[in-house]
Amino acid sequence: MRRVTLRERGRIHRLRKGRLPPHDNPDACWLESRLFDRLMEYDRSRETNAIFDWRIDEARAGQWVGVIQMPGLLLELLPKIDGGNDTEGPANEIVLARDNLLIMLAEAGHVPLRSSDLADLATHKNPLHETLITLFARRLRFELLRGADRGYISTVDDLRMMRGKLMIGRHIARNAARRERFICAFDEFTADTDLSRVLKASCRMLLNLSRSNEASEALSHCLLMLDDVSDEIDARPLLDRVVLTRRNERFADLFAFSHLVLEELSPSISGGRSTVFSLLFDMDRVFEGFIASMISRAARSLSDGMEIHPQAKSKRRYLMEGDRGGVLNLRPDILIESAHGRIVIDTKWKRIGVESQQRQAGLGAADLYQIYAYTRRYGASRSILLLPRIAGSIERDFAPLDPSGEQDGSSVALRFINLHRNLRRRSELHALRDELALLLKESLQPSLTSAPR
Repeated sequence: MRRVTLRERGRIHRLRKGRLPPHDNPDACWLESRLFDRLMEYDRSRETNAIFDWRIDEARAGQWVGVIQMPGLLLELLPKIDGGNDTEGPANEIVLARDNLLIMLAEAGHVPLRSSDLADLATHKNPLHETLITLFARRLRFELLRGADRGYISTVDDLRMMRGKLMIGRHIARNAARRERFICAFDEFTADTDLSRVLKASCRMLLNLSRSNEASEALSHCLLMLDDVSDEIDARPLLDRVVLTRRNERFADLFAFSHLVLEELSPSISGGRSTVFSLLFDMDRVFEGFIASMISRAARSLSDGMEIHPQAKSKRRYLMEGDRGGVLNLRPDILIESAHGRIVIDTKWKRIGVESQQRQAGLGAADLYQIYAYTRRYGASRSILLLPRIAGSIERDFAPLDPSGEQDGSSVALRFINLHRNLRRRSELHALRDELALLLKESLQPSLTSAPR
């Protein structure tokens, strides 16, 4: 199997027959025609969630990161994390990108792992999906050893003794001459729940995909502990039936990962009988969730009574009111409320450097219209567009205008966060949290801490 690692926004070229492939690098790779065509067919089957922008004999990766595994090819897509001096070399840049992506996924809540779970894993040797499968298997085995999910399941059965409610009509039709039998309806407390069936189906699927001895052993152990649970050929219909309560909430992130594997980002059939497995994440959403988690930590360190609302949950507002109700439901990435006022933070996974710093600071009109709408509708004293830092990034400040053309007293800031650091190191993760804490202090008291830019 050909294993290829490609960074975000990298390019894949078709390798024509009879030509020697150039040496692959993190920003470009060459695939034989059969693999190139197979990848193109799979991507086009995704419809609205296309991973690549396809041209003649070339494809450019977008903001999706993760793994695609198909016959003959294992393609790993990693984020491009800039900001350093690139003296570490391409190999170390790939290790840094993989490690940081795992930490960001964990903090954003997209995978069932914590930062501490990565301590003893050699992630530089394994593709991303092997690390995630291993962590999922470890965590599920730990939870199953504590006890499997159990619940009451409504059952109808032909029994030798009365239990629950006698189904009189069905009983007479079937057991009129069999006085020793009773058709009864009853609730049975069992481990054969919808949640357990979903977890078992995920284990079987991942066991077929993993080449890691540790993961295979852990998944086999999980299947052994789930032996009394029914096997499902297709567990996707069960996903909407699973109900998480306080009793089984410890399985919540494991279920979320199983949902990711089984449903929209699950193994898919394309190109006839070719089976394709994909585990992909949108970097916009990953970055947004990661920053929301880290800002919550930074806010706790400030002890300023701030309330953090990711996606403005329970605080969403309509931009306008129409004759049939609200129009344009606003969902700022992060809404912060404090005694000093409101702050809106909108995260963007974009690369803006000095070459693009013109009047609009390299931002699109849609970005500025959006942050202006958030600022006015929420009455925010300060709004922030937060992006990853790259070489040449320049912070900028803007002042919204009122109808008379005067500054209305609010401010919009373009700020950057340095991700070119090894987030697996606790000291680096704390340094990033401190960087965000300084950003919050500046936003709460701009007149005291802001300097001319």
